[in-house]
Amino acid sequence: MTRPNRLAALLGACAAIVFAADIAAATELKFTHVQNPNSVTGRGIEMFAEKVAEYTDGEVTVRVYPASQLGNNQENLSSVRTGTVPMGLLTYPLLADIVPEFSVYNAGYFYEDEAAQRRVLDSPELGQAWNAQLLERGGLRIIESTYYGQRNLTTGDTPVRTLDDVAGMKIRAVPNEISLAVIRGMGATPTPVPFSELFQALRQGVVDGQENPLPTIETNKLYEVQNYLMLTGHQLNVLAIVINENAWQQLSPEAQDAIERAALEAREWITEETKAQEAALAAVLADAGMTIIGPEDGLDIEAFRAAVQKEVAATFDGPKWPDDLVERVLETASAN
Repeated sequence: MTRPNRLAALLGACAAIVFAADIAAATELKFTHVQNPNSVTGRGIEMFAEKVAEYTDGEVTVRVYPASQLGNNQENLSSVRTGTVPMGLLTYPLLADIVPEFSVYNAGYFYEDEAAQRRVLDSPELGQAWNAQLLERGGLRIIESTYYGQRNLTTGDTPVRTLDDVAGMKIRAVPNEISLAVIRGMGATPTPVPFSELFQALRQGVVDGQENPLPTIETNKLYEVQNYLMLTGHQLNVLAIVINENAWQQLSPEAQDAIERAALEAREWITEETKAQEAALAAVLADAGMTIIGPEDGLDIEAFRAAVQKEVAATFDGPKWPDDLVERVLETASAN
């Protein structure tokens, strides 16, 4: 080989090495969740992905798989935990299989508003300590928690104002222990139905009603098969942006900082948009044909609050949570 040819070959080899290094440096993180991509949460996760690419200058990209494309909530937890899918938007009741205290975030009538729940999430002795336990026990890192909205009761044929009105009704419940306890506390019979089957279950009368945040009710057109909306506000839901710890440790410190920044901005946007939607959606759902029943219409919120808190405490305080957890959480939530 002549000298010019050897030089060209050497330069080509160097270029190939640089190119390979660039490919290795670029990281794609799959992100799985079950939310409708057109929902506030779905759009917020897309925003998160865009900001990660922007803030890392393309070093890290997040490829989002919404609407259960990679599995249901349980399957998503397993995928993120094993690392086959590095990131996901997961529910706290599922994470409570690893850290039981996490289910307190979904305890009925424990939080006056999102700010009260945030105080528990941010508490060093409560939420942050539980996050550390999740990292140690499950290899999962919580980057942020996003507000998902207040859950409200809907029914097809029967208006509800009192505990007696809902007694014996079959109400679709999320199949986790805390949600089942909340529905029992309301006096109904909790009946698990996969969310993907909920619309047909309501249409066919398999269940008498369901409970979800207002944006979920509107986005999924549940008003077409439910006539009454009770503004019970019995649970404040929050979802966790989670990453597999092994995947996290493979990222540069700069990329980690960028992901945390993007997640915080997405959380703030999702929270404010969800609150704005909730403020407007009762009127939207009324225009769609639902009869809205709130405290001013005779909905006995205080009776529901007392009954649900009693059932949750009896089910969890001691058997599943530390004996004093309910008291500590309620005290932290109500602190100014």
